Amino acid sequence: MKLTHISKLEFDRLEGVRKIIVHDYAKRFASLDLGNSLGIYGMSWTSVSLDPIIIVSEEQNTVWLGVDRQVAAIALETGRILMSLPLNINIVQIQAIGQITAVLTEEEIFLFNPGCSLRLHEDLPDQGIALLQKDENIMIQMLEGETLIINPMTGIVDREMLFV
Repeated sequence: MKLTHISKLEFDRLEGVRKIIVHDYAKRFASLDLGNSLGIYGMSWTSVSLDPIIIVSEEQNTVWLGVDRQVAAIALETGRILMSLPLNINIVQIQAIGQITAVLTEEEIFLFNPGCSLRLHEDLPDQGIALLQKDENIMIQMLEGETLIINPMTGIVDREMLFV
């Protein structure tokens, strides 16, 4: 799996179905090479300071991609695009946690099941800056010091204040 920055002309030459993340006013372009059997996929995005986030699920069967305000997933066995979702706000982090994939934006958290169906969507009370796994829970750190704790199995959300 190799990410290479490319020109707009090279991006435009890619077959339409191979463009997995596309922005109307893109300033940057990249290709993601998934090997001989799956080929090359393209991405375009607007931010000049951000690079795409690329992670592989813990089962090693799905690659998750995110940049700016879009997230996508590709099946590594078939090369099929499993999901491509535009978001309301920029992605902060994508993380595989067991069989779940967590996508943190500045204002929301999304939890996806294997197969990319949505398990949970929650608006955040403050700007999310990081997520991590603690035991069976997911902890989301907020800009103002609050931590949002989510049990991914039950969907129960708990808030706690951290005093630094």
